[in-house]
Amino acid sequence: MRICKKPISYFSFSLLFLLCFALVTPTQLSAQPSDKIPNIAPDEFTAKGGDMGWSVGATVTNLSFNDVFNKGFKLYEKLDKPVLIEIWSMNCQQCKRNKKYLKSFYTQYNIDIISICTDDYPNEIRKMAQQNNYPWSTIHDDSPKFNQGASFSEVNDLGAAKFILLTPDKQVYRVYNSEKAIGKVGVDLQQYFSK
Repeated sequence: MRICKKPISYFSFSLLFLLCFALVTPTQLSAQPSDKIPNIAPDEFTAKGGDMGWSVGATVTNLSFNDVFNKGFKLYEKLDKPVLIEIWSMNCQQCKRNKKYLKSFYTQYNIDIISICTDDYPNEIRKMAQQNNYPWSTIHDDSPKFNQGASFSEVNDLGAAKFILLTPDKQVYRVYNSEKAIGKVGVDLQQYFSK
């Protein structure tokens, strides 16, 4: 009885190739850091009884963030100047148009921006931030994965908030409930800096 050795050799070679590939490139096959760790988390010492304090005039919680490039920071670190938090989604056309205004605010008023995307596509968010060269922190809101199904807005009782303007005294200055409120954000920034 004659046994064909060619398929066995081919199979062995394929198996060996796949094994080597898996051993040589583990980092390329693994998920990006922001896909695996919470990107937004409250500071246990400042969050009291679940009240995150995001209403106008309230003191904000010192949240910990991890951006799409795996750079971690705490909110209070940014509050040496006003901070504008933007909550947006990738399929929102108005949100995309708002980016040019945000760039203008960033340079004109020397504010900091924390841009939180609610879509569950961290790699796409990272790619968009790179391609558009956003100079601010871009966050993937993965809170549904680690906070009982609640998003950043739900956890913080923000409702339909799309922009939150914070001042260096750690206070909520304004909350804006529409992506189209970008003009009001500009007016409030102008008034704040003209004081």
